Amino acid sequence: MANKNLIRQGDIPIGYYDGETVFLDSEFLGCGIGKKLIRRGLTVRWVPGIAKGLDRENPQEQVRRVRVYQMKAEVEPARKFIPYARLYRQYGGINPDDYAVVFEGQLGTDNPNELYERFNAPQLPKGYRGHRLSVSDILELYNKSGSQCWYLDTEGFVKIEAEMKGGDADEK
Repeated sequence: MANKNLIRQGDIPIGYYDGETVFLDSEFLGCGIGKKLIRRGLTVRWVPGIAKGLDRENPQEQVRRVRVYQMKAEVEPARKFIPYARLYRQYGGINPDDYAVVFEGQLGTDNPNELYERFNAPQLPKGYRGHRLSVSDILELYNKSGSQCWYLDTEGFVKIEAEMKGGDADEK
C-alpha cells in the first residue's frame, strides 16, 4: 500500500484512496471523514482491520516529509515569480539563500500535484506560514533515504537538482 494516499483520523491511518474508491476501516463506520468522502461522490468501501494493517506497515516511513520554500521578502523583485528556464538563464539557477522554509511536515501524500492542491485550498495545512503556492516556490520531499526538489513553474512542477537548506518554518 506504499503507493496509496492514506486517510488519517488524527495521527491514525484509517484507510486509503485507490483511484475513485476509498477503503476505510469498518471500525470507523459513521465517522465524519467517511461521510465527507461520500458527500464528495467517492465510493467508500468499509473493510475490517485496515487501520491495523496500515499501522503495521509504518506508513510514516513510506510517505516522505514535505518542506515548502518561498522567496524571502528582501529578494530582488525581478527574481520572483518567474519560470524556471528564465531563472536559470538570467540568474544561473536557484540560490538557496533567497528562500525561507514556510512549512515543514507530513501530509499523507508526497505527490507534488496533490500537495499543490493542499497548499491552495481554502483551509491551509496547520503550520503553513506562506502565501498560496505560486511560480518560483519549491517543494522538497525527503526521508532518511534522501530528498527531491520540485520548482513550481508556469505549467506545473519541474524536478530540479537543488541543495536546499531545510531549517525552521519560522524563517519567513
